[in-house]
Amino acid sequence: MVILASRKNKLDGSVERAVFKFLHKLQLDDTVPGLHIEPMVKARDRRARTGRVNDQWRAVLFKLESKQDSHYVYIGTFPHDEAIRIARTHELKMNTVLGVPEVQQYHDRPQSKNAPGAGVTWQVSQTSSPQESENQGPDIAAHSTLLPGKLAELPEWTNQLPESWVIGDLVSRAGLDHDLARKALEANTESELNSLINDAPEAQGLVLLELANGRDLDEVMRELGLAAMHIDVNEDEQLIRTLTSSSTPGFVFVGDNPQELKDAIESMNIDRWRVFLHPEQRTYVEKSTSGPFRLSGGAGTGKTVVLIHRARHLTHENSRTRVVLTTFTRELAAALQQQLRKLDKSVPQVELGQTGVSVLGIDQIAAQMVSDASPAELRVAVTAVLGAGENSLAGGRISDTREQFEGAVDLACPDLPEELLHPSFLNQEYISVVLANGVVDEAGYSIASRRGRGTALNQSSRKELWKVFAQFRKANLLENKATYPEVAAIAAKILQERAARGEKLPADRVLVDEAQDLHASHWALLRALVKPGTDDLFIAEDSHQRIYGEKVTLSRFGINIVGRSRRLRLNYRTTAENLAFAVGVLSGAEYDDMEDASEDTSEYRSVRSGPKPTLVQAESIADEVHAAAIHIRRWIDEENVDPKAIGVMVRSNKVRKVVSRELRESDVLNSCIDMSSGRGAIDVLTMHNAKGMEFERAIVMGVGSEELPAAWMLGGMPENEQRDLRLRERSLFYVAATRARDELVVTWSGEASEYV
Repeated sequence: MVILASRKNKLDGSVERAVFKFLHKLQLDDTVPGLHIEPMVKARDRRARTGRVNDQWRAVLFKLESKQDSHYVYIGTFPHDEAIRIARTHELKMNTVLGVPEVQQYHDRPQSKNAPGAGVTWQVSQTSSPQESENQGPDIAAHSTLLPGKLAELPEWTNQLPESWVIGDLVSRAGLDHDLARKALEANTESELNSLINDAPEAQGLVLLELANGRDLDEVMRELGLAAMHIDVNEDEQLIRTLTSSSTPGFVFVGDNPQELKDAIESMNIDRWRVFLHPEQRTYVEKSTSGPFRLSGGAGTGKTVVLIHRARHLTHENSRTRVVLTTFTRELAAALQQQLRKLDKSVPQVELGQTGVSVLGIDQIAAQMVSDASPAELRVAVTAVLGAGENSLAGGRISDTREQFEGAVDLACPDLPEELLHPSFLNQEYISVVLANGVVDEAGYSIASRRGRGTALNQSSRKELWKVFAQFRKANLLENKATYPEVAAIAAKILQERAARGEKLPADRVLVDEAQDLHASHWALLRALVKPGTDDLFIAEDSHQRIYGEKVTLSRFGINIVGRSRRLRLNYRTTAENLAFAVGVLSGAEYDDMEDASEDTSEYRSVRSGPKPTLVQAESIADEVHAAAIHIRRWIDEENVDPKAIGVMVRSNKVRKVVSRELRESDVLNSCIDMSSGRGAIDVLTMHNAKGMEFERAIVMGVGSEELPAAWMLGGMPENEQRDLRLRERSLFYVAATRARDELVVTWSGEASEYV
């Protein structure tokens, strides 16, 4: 039987294939001579073994014996000499204080009998910004300047652990090893403490992270699902019992199933944080609630991971259930499909309304409902939403809503200030007030609730605005078209009418990702998609990542989450240093959640450590591209980073085209990557399109004062609308900054954005 431990060493494709062949042979018969399963001389752990993957690489394993079978815990694959060293210096054991198995590294020095875990030596890698390094590396650009980064400007850090803890208590009560406890208490910088947490066994690192932030130990243990244990059998039997449990974090039991082995190896190497569930995340995967539930959390806290696992859990729990997993765009839905398939290929991905999981963008759902409706259903719904039932088709769409509103203003000639005729204001008013309230005439608009809209309107202004909306509808209906929000509202009305007739709805459970970006018509559709009741709606969102539209209060649509709302705080994607920078981008702004409660970032924590973000100030976009090219070449040449794991983000499509062209023509890059062939090309995308993506290394370019906030969008808008747009622009930068897992570079030319 084979158990995989989550590992940090990366393997290229050829070695990964060899590892699979080796472990598959091990699954079948561990006595095969070609495996060369060998015990270690002078090993810390008598169960340590190495196995021959090929001439250059060896696997590190621990062999556990039981009455029924042998179990092998696979730690990783390394070059021959390194594998021997790792096998000799690592130990697999139960942490009885925390009740979890752990792999720990020891070094050759005497161990005190009075200090549990005293033989552990913790390697702390001090990280610094590039200008602090002795090796300054290549000149970034003739006219660019490396800046120290926002972290260097934060208040001096103070280690608060010594105020509440001593070594003995951290060891005996919190389950930390002696050296880890000592080094944590002696840490002089936040980076040093983060490095300790990053290098510690997973459970110990999580406990230390929470204690360092002032959390109560009992609360932390309860939240992480940890509890002291008494071993009533030999340790091998206890390890096997624990490691073969599906709920053991950091380990995957694949037994003798070759397909599970293959899937686990691929997933662990590519998407570790998407596959392994934190105990708190598992709680929400399996949680049952009496009604709609909201799970919030910052970027990288694993909200999407929870949704993917929950979709699988629901289908395993009831094979006849119909689950809808939806999100803001078709592209994000495609990513969810891929992640669900990677997690468990046995989960049936089906068409809407069928047994299994339907993964669709919210507008895809709306279009399908309208397309499948009968002529009579469509006529009733269109009349209710648009006041024009004579139209037979409302499933079209408008490619340029801005242009349509400009045309409506020209034809209606309203007597209003210019700022109230701005296309962005008109579009948001139409979605959030007209469609949200089912308004079909001037009288309805005159009394419609405008809750949440920042710009006040008197009755005269409403009368004039209705002229624009009426003209807008008239022009579009003449062409037998409808906007996306109108289609969603029509689809919601179709479902509401079916529910009133007692007909079956398309879903039993609905899971929603990126919920903060959905508009009023979307929420009406989601509420109509599933019958109210137990586990009907599970909503994942982060108000700090709202980059589209206006904030929506869920209670308006009969979605009551009061008492059924929780927040994830631990970030698994972004390093502590990158997270601190990204959170700094949000500082000074006020955000409200979906029930108008204040949102803050004070409790967000990262479980990983890395280098500080690099800030580069340049004189031109060409200099920014040159600086970016040098970083990219360093990552590829010196750090062996796959070009596909590098992302470059900019604010606008116009700048994206310039940066793409300049990078393709860069002399700095052409020796290490073929940018023209498309093979291994660097992703250059807008910040909006980066939503839902992640990269090992990321460069955010063009963060100048004219680009963020986008000056071309602010002109002519009402003041309150500008305030909301600035919040969305700040959130957009936050989204871009949190796409980086390991290293973040931010560049601009001229004056920096106010958000830097």
